[in-house]
Amino acid sequence: MGRDRSPNVLLVVLDSVRAKNCSLYGAARTTTPFLESLAEEAVTYAQARAPSNWSLPSHVSVFTGLEAHEHRLTVHDRLRPGNTVFESLAEDGYETGLFTENGFLNGHDSGIEECFGTVGGVPEEYDDAYDTASLNPGPDGFYYADRLLDWTAERDGAWAACLNLMDAHRPFEPRAAYDEWGDERARDLQADLDVRWEWEFYGSTHPYWRLGGLESLYDGGIRQADAVAERVVETLRRRGELDDTLVVVCGDHGDGFGEPGHLSNEPHAVSHIIPMHEELLHVPLLVRPPGGADGEVCHRPAALTRFPSVVAAHVAGEPPEAGFAAERVLSLKQPVTADLRDRFEDACEDVTPFTAASHAVYTNETGRGVRKRYHWGDEGLEASVSGPGDFAPRREIDPATVTDAFEDSEADVREPMGGRQATEQAKEQLAALGYY
Repeated sequence: MGRDRSPNVLLVVLDSVRAKNCSLYGAARTTTPFLESLAEEAVTYAQARAPSNWSLPSHVSVFTGLEAHEHRLTVHDRLRPGNTVFESLAEDGYETGLFTENGFLNGHDSGIEECFGTVGGVPEEYDDAYDTASLNPGPDGFYYADRLLDWTAERDGAWAACLNLMDAHRPFEPRAAYDEWGDERARDLQADLDVRWEWEFYGSTHPYWRLGGLESLYDGGIRQADAVAERVVETLRRRGELDDTLVVVCGDHGDGFGEPGHLSNEPHAVSHIIPMHEELLHVPLLVRPPGGADGEVCHRPAALTRFPSVVAAHVAGEPPEAGFAAERVLSLKQPVTADLRDRFEDACEDVTPFTAASHAVYTNETGRGVRKRYHWGDEGLEASVSGPGDFAPRREIDPATVTDAFEDSEADVREPMGGRQATEQAKEQLAALGYY
């Protein structure tokens, strides 16, 4: 394959992976050895932030380029056709594919799967070698990677694909080869918990410190996701396709393991959807352009919503100088649904801390850090964040100084589901991941 045509596009989403636990970003455990090697021929964004704190709104933002408060898509909405970068690429002659077990993307009637020409979801039959878990039965990320690679091998022209890997999403069950830090106590704890374990911690059934055991399993999941990404990228390299492909690897959000809040009414970070801690919003972002790069590290704030414009520039043969870097990055906590509120009311005496609105704005700061301004309910805070886990509060602020940045009008890209529900297969997938 020569560079006489538009490049392929590969988006690898490491679902639930936070920067803080990636050795690429300084974590003590070697969770991402492949990404560290890939970084030598890519651009690493040290200060990337997710547009929201869970999968559905973040993916819609990445695919459309719209901020979460602009598209406002929730579990009750459907994305209107014609609004994603993958549909635009299809109009330009690209073949498009989505490969994942994430039911919010491929079976929830959210409209996302219809943005792709080919969708590889959870199969009815598959090789037992991929079935390596008990709490979440079904194939692991290697299965979806191999389906992607089979699909790309059959393409004659340019292709664009998204591979969403759930290996680091709860329940955490990495293969033995990657489960380097977990132990039987951690596995027994996870097995005894409900798969949606927030309420067992928020409701004080378990102390927050016990989440450290689950984090050890989570790190093994990151290590496995890193190995899956390696299989895909190195296979493309062996085929001679890598230098003709734009590769973007990112997290869509992180996960919480009991980290305390910084404001008086802000709850601890447990899993995702509710918290707006840095552990949920600071995510890995690595970009290997066609032909490779020189290992640059960008310390400016980086927005995943830049993905469509970055892709468009590469397809046009004019790579953007700023890439994913942005003057301002926005992150949003969606309103708590009625179902979630009911669960909090069943488990907690006071649901107010969990239903509070929250927004965050990131801007550049002198040096290698970013300035974060955010609020939780009626309290606001400004802080400096120099790196994962390096959070330095500066001063209290008026929440209005944050929310004013979210006054853009709503984009007309969604419609109510109108009573439609997820398929039974999608419900089974999502229940195994802690939903429904």
